[in-house]
Amino acid sequence: MSDPNTISCPRCGLPVDIGDAEPLSRVPCPACGERVRIARSFNHFELHETLGTGGMGTVYRARDTQLDRDVALKLLRKDLGPEYANQLQQEARITASVNHPHVVQVFSFGHDHDQYYLVMELVDRGTLDDLMAEQKKIPEADVLRTGIEVARGLRAAYQKGLIHRDVKPANILFNEEGMAKISDFGLAGIVEPQTQTSGAIWGTPYYIAPERLNNQPEDFRSDIYSLGATLFHAVAGRPPFDGETMSASDLRTLKDNPLKLKDVAPEVSSHQTRVCVSPRTTRSSSPSRSRSAFFAANRNRGAPKLPCSSPRSHSSD
Repeated sequence: MSDPNTISCPRCGLPVDIGDAEPLSRVPCPACGERVRIARSFNHFELHETLGTGGMGTVYRARDTQLDRDVALKLLRKDLGPEYANQLQQEARITASVNHPHVVQVFSFGHDHDQYYLVMELVDRGTLDDLMAEQKKIPEADVLRTGIEVARGLRAAYQKGLIHRDVKPANILFNEEGMAKISDFGLAGIVEPQTQTSGAIWGTPYYIAPERLNNQPEDFRSDIYSLGATLFHAVAGRPPFDGETMSASDLRTLKDNPLKLKDVAPEVSSHQTRVCVSPRTTRSSSPSRSRSAFFAANRNRGAPKLPCSSPRSHSSD
């Protein structure tokens, strides 16, 4: 039986140890120096391209050889312990329970080469974060359309008892038609009314909901806050407050004094302003009402049909 951790150098034919090499990386042959690309398959998924790297691992474009289709495969880092594999499996389980056009679909969870992986729908036309880096300010119509679509996805998740807890531009993906999909429920929590959040600050400071900083329970309104902060950043070209910190006390102070959208982006309509970064006390009391706010803003702009965004390059985050 051949050693899966060794391949032959295509130039000199001598064995090259690839045991610790990352998939699709290049390892120099110790004999001739040829840089050998590490092809890798996980069960029936062949890795073809690296799409991005996050805190828990790397996402690849892969080919499902059984169903003959392209998918996204998230590979858990080798140095993470079993508790992280359990978290990834939980991500697969809870996200797979949501079948909605604006939520990235999860197909399966598996294990091979002593690593765990998650297989998802391939959505490879970039993220809102990519678009913001390219354009700085996103046209209001596109921001509203994205807000409507993501709100629909969050509502579908909440109906399954899920909150996302990490809504941000990098987790809003676009398909080839320009449709927005919310991804990465790795920080998601099962909604339990009596469950208190921990004191840890996890999530992106610009978009994190104030209740997490105050160690208060989170619900769908937390996701709506984060979505509003995301849309603020997209349409204004800057985050909803100045300063960068991971200190809970400093973040509370910053979030108590957010920038006003009309001051930093006076060209934006008043209807758009109402759906960006509202305090928790004024956030809608139901997911349907939150979603309706985006529809109302769109109608009041006099834009009954929003234009579809042009295709974008795949995500690098």
